[in-house]
Amino acid sequence: MTTVSNHARVGRAVEIVAGALEPWIEGVVSPRLPPGAAWTDLLAHKDGRAGRTYSPSDLQCQLRVITERMEDLGFLFNGVLSRGEQNLAGELRDIRNSWAHNTTFSSDDTYRALDTAERLLRAINAPAEADEVGTMRRDVLRSAYDAATRRDTRASAVAMPGLGERGLTPWRDVVRPHPDIVSGDYGQAEYAADLHQVANGRGAEEYVDPVRFFERTYLTRGLQTLLTMAARRLSGDPNAQAVINLQTTFGGGKTHSMLAAWHLASGVPLADLPQDVQDLVTGTGIPKGVRRVAVVGNEISPGQPSTKPDGTVVHTLWGELAWQLGGAEAYALVAQADRTGTNPGAALRTLIARHAPALILIDEWVAYARGLYGRDGLAGGSFDTQFTFAQELTAAVQGVPGALLLVSIPASDIREDGTVTRASELEVGGDGGREALQRLQHVVARVAHNWSPASSVESFEIVRRRLFTDLDADGIRKRDAIVKRFVDYYRGQRGELPSETFQLDYERRLRDAYPIHPELFDRLYGDWSSLERFQRTRGVLRLMSAVVHSLVQAGDDAPLIMPGSIPFDDAAVRDEIAGYLDDAWRTIIETDVDGENATPLGIDRDRELFGRRALTRRIARTLFLGSAATLDTAHKGIDRRRIFLGVAMPGDTLGNFGSSLQMLTDRATYVYTQGTRSWYDRQPSINRLVTDRAAFLDAADVAGAAVDMLKGLAGRAPEFVDVIVAPASTGDVPDRQEATLVILGPEHPVATRNGRISHLAGPGSDFTEDLLRNRGSAPRNNVNALIVVAPDERRWEDAEQALRIHMAWSQMAEERSIRDHDLTASQADQARRKAQEALGAAERAVAGAWIWALYPVQDDGSRPFEIEALRIEGEEQRIAVRAGLGLGKQDIIFTTLTPTAIALELQGPNLRARWNEGRIAVGELWSYFTRYPYMPRLRDERVLLDAVASVMDDIGWETTGFALAACYDASRGDFIDLRIPLEDEAPRITDTTLLVSPALARAQRSREEDERAAAAGGTPGSTTADAGSSAAHPAMTGTGAPRGGAQAATPAHEEPRVKNVRFEGVAELDPGRDIGAQLAQLAEEVITHLRAGGADSLTIEVAIEASRYAGFDAGTVRTVTENARTLGLKPGRFTEG
Repeated sequence: MTTVSNHARVGRAVEIVAGALEPWIEGVVSPRLPPGAAWTDLLAHKDGRAGRTYSPSDLQCQLRVITERMEDLGFLFNGVLSRGEQNLAGELRDIRNSWAHNTTFSSDDTYRALDTAERLLRAINAPAEADEVGTMRRDVLRSAYDAATRRDTRASAVAMPGLGERGLTPWRDVVRPHPDIVSGDYGQAEYAADLHQVANGRGAEEYVDPVRFFERTYLTRGLQTLLTMAARRLSGDPNAQAVINLQTTFGGGKTHSMLAAWHLASGVPLADLPQDVQDLVTGTGIPKGVRRVAVVGNEISPGQPSTKPDGTVVHTLWGELAWQLGGAEAYALVAQADRTGTNPGAALRTLIARHAPALILIDEWVAYARGLYGRDGLAGGSFDTQFTFAQELTAAVQGVPGALLLVSIPASDIREDGTVTRASELEVGGDGGREALQRLQHVVARVAHNWSPASSVESFEIVRRRLFTDLDADGIRKRDAIVKRFVDYYRGQRGELPSETFQLDYERRLRDAYPIHPELFDRLYGDWSSLERFQRTRGVLRLMSAVVHSLVQAGDDAPLIMPGSIPFDDAAVRDEIAGYLDDAWRTIIETDVDGENATPLGIDRDRELFGRRALTRRIARTLFLGSAATLDTAHKGIDRRRIFLGVAMPGDTLGNFGSSLQMLTDRATYVYTQGTRSWYDRQPSINRLVTDRAAFLDAADVAGAAVDMLKGLAGRAPEFVDVIVAPASTGDVPDRQEATLVILGPEHPVATRNGRISHLAGPGSDFTEDLLRNRGSAPRNNVNALIVVAPDERRWEDAEQALRIHMAWSQMAEERSIRDHDLTASQADQARRKAQEALGAAERAVAGAWIWALYPVQDDGSRPFEIEALRIEGEEQRIAVRAGLGLGKQDIIFTTLTPTAIALELQGPNLRARWNEGRIAVGELWSYFTRYPYMPRLRDERVLLDAVASVMDDIGWETTGFALAACYDASRGDFIDLRIPLEDEAPRITDTTLLVSPALARAQRSREEDERAAAAGGTPGSTTADAGSSAAHPAMTGTGAPRGGAQAATPAHEEPRVKNVRFEGVAELDPGRDIGAQLAQLAEEVITHLRAGGADSLTIEVAIEASRYAGFDAGTVRTVTENARTLGLKPGRFTEG
C-alpha cells in the first residue's frame, strides 16, 4: 500500500479549497463590480503589471482578494467573514506558498494546514469539501499517533526525575486511565461529537451506540434537566417545554447534549441504559417510534440542492426537516415551498402533527443563515425567509404535544464572569452571521427555554470521567490521603500560595478534580477557553488526553497532575497546545519552556538542587500555561503565587521557587516580569537584547576588557617581587633576578592534549617557551626567575561569554541606551542590577580561567630545560595569591631557605664540580639560582642571604652546611675573616661573602689554633718572628672574632683603622602618633642622607611587637596575618602568652 506524502495531502487540500472558493468569491464580489468585469481585474489593477494572467481558480488570487485591501473598495469580505475566519485565509496563503515552493511538511504542519483548510471551507458553507479535508486531517492525526507509539515516548535527555514522596501514592496507582487513553487511540474520535455523522450512523462507537454513549457520559445537573424535560415533552406532557435553546459557548457541550437527547429517543429499551439514565425517566418513560430529525447547518449548502437516496431533491431547511421526518411522503407536504424557497406556513404544523412524537434538533443554524446573507436566488431561499420559518417552526412545535425542538444558538461573546471571549467568532462569522444571530435570538428567545450548560465543577467531572475509570473503595481511601497531605502542605506555606488554598472548600476541590489539580482546570477553563480555537470542554479533553497518555508512558510518579506536569516536550502535547496559538509559540516552547536544549532544563542541569526536582522546568511549564493564552488581554501574566501553586507538592522546598523563577527570568529570552506577575511573550525580552548585543561584541574589545579585569584580579603575593599582566611580547618582561609572575593575556590560552597535564599545548605554551628563552631579540639570562600563568582554553571560552554578558548589560544600563531602547523604569533597574551581577560573574569566570602555572624544570644541568604545568585552582580570585599558595605548597618557589638546602645543592650533581674548590661567593651562587632551573626558585636574593646567615646557628653545618669568609687569599691559601658556625659572630652577608666547605674551614681553624698556641709558649719578648707570618698577624689570616668577646691573641701591632665606617641606629616610634609620618621623618632626616653619602650597603629593618593581655580578636588576627604574609614580614605570626 502506497503511503500518501504530506506534501501531496496539502496539495489535494489546495485543490479542494480553490474549487470551493471560486464560485463563492464570484457570488460575493460580482454584485459590487460593473457589468462584464471579473473580480480578478481588481488584482490586476492593484498590481499594475501588464501581461500578467490572473485566474479565478488560482488559490493564490482567491486568498489575496479575501485578505488584501482592494483599493477604494476596501476589504471586500469584512462583512462576510469574521476576523478569525479572515485570519484562516491569511494562514492558508502561507501554507499555499510553502506547498508551491516544495517545502517539506511535517505531520504537525500538515495537520495544521488541513485543519485551517477545513475551517475555512465550513466558513463558506462548503460542507462536502470540508468533510473530505476533515477525513484527510484525521488520517494524518492517526498516522502521527501510530508513529508516536512506535518510538520512545520520551527522550532520555529530557526525562523527568522522580517526584514521588514517601507516603504519597502516585496517581497512576490510584486511578486507571481508560484503555484508549493508555494506548493513544483517542486521536481517532478527537472528542468531536458530530451530530450529522451520528445521525447518519457514522463515527466512533462511543458516540453512535446509545448504551456506550451514556456509559461514558457524566450526567451534569443541566443534562439531567434537559433529558427530563425531553422525556416529558416526547411523552405528550403539554406543560413541558416545547422549544429549548442550547445557548452555550463554543465547545460548551451543546452538541453532546443534543446527542444525549437523540439517543434517549433512539428506541433502545430503557433497561439497557445505565441506571442513572433510567432513574431520570422513571414514571415518564419514552414513547416508542419517536421520529428524529437532525439538521446541521454547516453540513447543508444554501446554494446547492441535495439529492436523497430515494431521489428526492431537497433545497431548504424545511425540505430537509420534512424528508427526515417521513421521507418522500412527508416532503410532499412542503414540496412547493421547498422548491420555491418560500415559507411553508401552515403546512409545517400539519407535517409535525402527523409525525409526532418527534424530536427535532437544529445545530449551526447561524452558519447556514449567514450563507444567505446579501445573496438572492439561492436554492435555500432568502435570508429573511429563515426567520419567518423559525417563527413558524417554534409555533408549530408548541402546538403539537409530543413534539420537541432543540435549537443551538451561539451564546454572546461576554461570559458570565465578565471576561471577553473570541471563540464565538468562529461560530457566528461576519456581518451576516451577527445579523442572523440577533434575529434568531429574537425569534427563539421569546418562546424557548434557555438551557444552561455544566458548571465548572461539573466540567471537571466530565473530563475526569472521560479520561479515567471510577475509583474503587481503596482508590477513594488513597485519594483522600493524598488530598489531606496536600492540604497540610499548603497550610504550612502561608504567604507563598493563594489564600484560597487555606480555605476548607479547597480540600473539596482537590477531591473533586482528582487526579487533576484544580489549578490546571482553572487555567484551561479560565484562560485557554478565551482563545478562538479552544473549544472549552472539548479542547480540555483533547489536551488532557495527550497529557495523560504521555505521563503514563513516561511512568510519572507524581501524586497529582499539575500545571507543572504538562509535558510540552512531548510532540503530541506540544502540537495540541500550539495549535491554538500563533506559530511563533512553537519556537518559544522549544527554546524557553520545555525542549531538549530549553533554558529551564539548562538551569536545572547547572543547579543540582533544582535539577533533582526539575524545579525550573516545572515552573516554566506552569508559567507558560498560565500566561500564553492571556498575552493579548489587558491583564496578562500570572501571579507568582499561582505559579508556585501550579508546581508545589509535598517534597518540594518552596524556598527554592523564588530563586528558580528569578534565574528563569534572567536567562530566558521570552520571559517578562512586572511586579509579582510574569509571562511569556512573543517578543524577545531585554534579556534577548542583551544576549544579541553580547554576541556581536568585537573579540578585540572583549579581550581588552579581560586584560583590564586581569589587572584588577592579579593581586600581590609574597612569593613574587613583581607581577606583569598581559605582555604583548617577550620584550615587555624584564630580565631581572627577582621572581616575577607573568599573567598571559586571553590570546594565549593552553589546553591539555589527550587529557594529560604534561601535554599542554596552544598559544600560551608557545609564548612561554619563547619568553623563557628570549627577551625580545636578546637571549634571556634569568630563566629561573619567571613563572607564567595562562588561561585554560575551554574555561576562557566560558569567561569570554561571561565578559560579553557583563559588557552588554553595562552598555544596556547606560542612560543613552535606556533612552534609545525606550526601556521602562523596571527594565532600566533590571539592566543596572544585572550589570552589577554580571560583573561579579565575569570576575569569577575570568579568575577561574587562569588556572595553569607554567615554569621551567631541569633535572639535569647538561640538558635543556623543559616546561611543566601546575593547575592552580581555588576559591581565591587574586591570581598571584592563588599561584603563590599553590606553587609554594609544591616547593616550586621558596620564600625561605635553609643552609642545609644550599649545601645539598652545592653537593649535588649540577654544582659539585664548582664546589670542589671548597668555596663559592654568594653573588655567584645567586646567579646560579636565577639562571638555571635545576636550582630552587627563590623570591629574591634576600631569601638566599638570610639562609646563608642562618648557617651560623646550624649545629649540623659540618655535615650539611658551610662556613663563611670575607675573601680568599690565594697566595697564602687562607680565607680572610673566616667565620665558623656556633663559634664565631655572624658576619654581614654580601655578594662577596664566601661559602667555605666545612673541611677547609675546620682545617684552617685548627692550623690557626696551633699557631697561636705555639706563639703563646715561646720566649717572652720574642718579637723576631716573621712580620708576614700568620702568628704575627692573626687578623690577616682570617681568624674571626670568637663569641663572647674574648681575644685569641694580641697582635704585634694594629693596622690603621678607618673612621666612620658603619652607622647603626634604632628608633622607637610612638604608637599613639601618626606612624606613617614618623617613618617618613626618619626616611627624610636620616636614610636619605645616608644614601646621598654613598653608602656601599644600606639595610633597613622594621621591628613590630604588639601584645594584648586578653588576646587579639579573630578579625584582627586574620587581617594582620594576611597582610604580614603579603608584605613579607618574618615571622609575622601571633603567639600565645
